[in-house]
Amino acid sequence: MWSPVLRYLLKTLRPWCKRCSAAFRFSPNAVWSLTIFKMSLMETDRTLAMLLGIIAAISVAAGLYFSTIIVAPIAGALFIIAIVWPMQRRLQQQQPQLAALAIVVMLIVVVFAGVAKDVRRRRQDFISKNALYLVTLCLLLSVGSPFAQEMPHPKQPIRVGLYVSPPFVIQEKGHFTGMAVELWEVLAEAQGLQTKYQTFPTVRALIDAAANGDIDVAVTNLTITQGRAQRIDFTYPWFDAGLRIMVNEHQGTGFLEVITGLRDSGFLRAYAWIALVVAAATILLTLFDRRFDPNFPRRWRDGVAESFFSVMSIAAGKSSSRRNIFGWVGRIWQGLWLVCGIAVLAFVTSSVATVMTTLSLTNQINSLSDLPGKAVGVFTGSVSEEFAHGSRLDLHSFPDIDEAVAALLNGNIAAIIGDAPVLEYYAHRHPERRVDVIGDVFEPDKYGFGLPLNSPVTRRLTVELIGAHERGLVEQLHTKYFGKSP
Repeated sequence: MWSPVLRYLLKTLRPWCKRCSAAFRFSPNAVWSLTIFKMSLMETDRTLAMLLGIIAAISVAAGLYFSTIIVAPIAGALFIIAIVWPMQRRLQQQQPQLAALAIVVMLIVVVFAGVAKDVRRRRQDFISKNALYLVTLCLLLSVGSPFAQEMPHPKQPIRVGLYVSPPFVIQEKGHFTGMAVELWEVLAEAQGLQTKYQTFPTVRALIDAAANGDIDVAVTNLTITQGRAQRIDFTYPWFDAGLRIMVNEHQGTGFLEVITGLRDSGFLRAYAWIALVVAAATILLTLFDRRFDPNFPRRWRDGVAESFFSVMSIAAGKSSSRRNIFGWVGRIWQGLWLVCGIAVLAFVTSSVATVMTTLSLTNQINSLSDLPGKAVGVFTGSVSEEFAHGSRLDLHSFPDIDEAVAALLNGNIAAIIGDAPVLEYYAHRHPERRVDVIGDVFEPDKYGFGLPLNSPVTRRLTVELIGAHERGLVEQLHTKYFGKSP
C-alpha cells in the first residue's frame, strides 16, 4: 500500500536533493564573492575598488565553473571592469539608485552567462536554477546596501559638533540656541533625526573632527572655502557674510600711550625742568617769607606747604592770596609770576594736545590699509586667521571673541579681524566694553553646515535647506537675531 507513495515521494524529492547539493557547493563561493564585492562598494579609493570588483567577478566565475557551469570569465571580467568603476563614482556622488542599477546589470551578466552555456547541457539545468536563486539573493542584499547606508539608523542620534560663536551658537546654562542651532533643529526634525551635541574649543578642532568622522555634522558660522571643501562636505549655503575690523573705542589715546608720546617728543624733559623750577621757587619763597613775614608759619612743613600752594596757584594762572609786604614792587613781582604761570600752563596744555593729535593720526585704524605693522587678533582656525596670515599681518590667535576683546582692551593688540555678524553682535550686546566695528565688509563669504566627505546626509540636508530658503525660514531667523535687512 505504501510502496507507490514512497516511490512517488522519492521520485519527487530526488531532483530537489540534487539541487540542494549543488547549491551547497556553490553557496560558500557566493558568500565570499559577495563579501569582496561589498568591500569594493565601501572602498573610497577607486583603483582598489575596481581591483576588488574584479576579484569578486573572478571568484563568481570560478565558483560557477567548478559547480559544472562554465562561465565566460573574460567577458564577465570585462563587464565588471566597465561597471564597477562608474558605479564607484556614483556612490561617491551619493547616487545610490544608479549604483543599484549597476549592481543589477553586473549580476544579470553573470547569471545569463551561465544559463546561456548551460542550454547545451540540459542535464545540469538544476545547477543553473540554483545559481540563479543564489545570485538573486545576492542581488537583493547588494541593492539594499546603498539604501541602507544612505541614512543612519533612526534610533542612532546624529553627532553634532558645535563651536560657540554668538549669535549663531549660544550656550546658556547647558542649553544651546542661536541662529545656526535653530536652523539645524528644524532640518533635523524634518528628517526625523535625533541630535547629540558636542562642543569644540576652536573652529579648527571642529573642522578636524568632521574631517576625521568623529562627528556627523559641524554646526556654527562655518565659512565655505576651497581648502575646507577638500577635507569635508558642505551643505547649501544659508548665510552671506564677510570680515570686518573691531577696535578699541579709545584707540591710541590711553594714558600710557600719551606718556610714551610725550617722552618720544621730548616734552617730558621740559616738564622735568619746570618741576625743578617750581621746587626751587617753593624753597626760596619759604626762606624769604620766614625772614620778612612775621605771620608766616614757623614750622618748616607748614611753611613749605604754604609756599608750594602759592607757587602752583601762580603756575595755574591764579593770583596769589599771600600778603604783599613790599608795596608796588611786590605787586609787579606777583604780576610777572602770574605771566610765567600762564606761559607754563599754555605750554603743558599745547604739548599734551599735540601728542594726542599725533597719536590719533598715526595710531587710528579706520580701514584694512591701517593694519600693517600693528598687532591683530584673529580666531584660531578661522578664515580671519587664514586672511591675516596671507596678508602677512602680525597676527595673534585667540580661541574665542571674549579673550580677543580682553587683549584688545588691554592694549596687547590693536584690532580684531573676524566675521562681521559676530563682531557686530558682540559690540551691540556689550556696550560696556567700549569697542567699535569699523570699515566696510571685505572678503565676502558664505556659511554652510560641514559634514564628513561623502556623507549620505549631505544631499538631504541641502534639499531641506533649499526648502527653508523658499519658505522664508532663513530670513525669519535672520530678522530674529539681526533685525531686518537694510
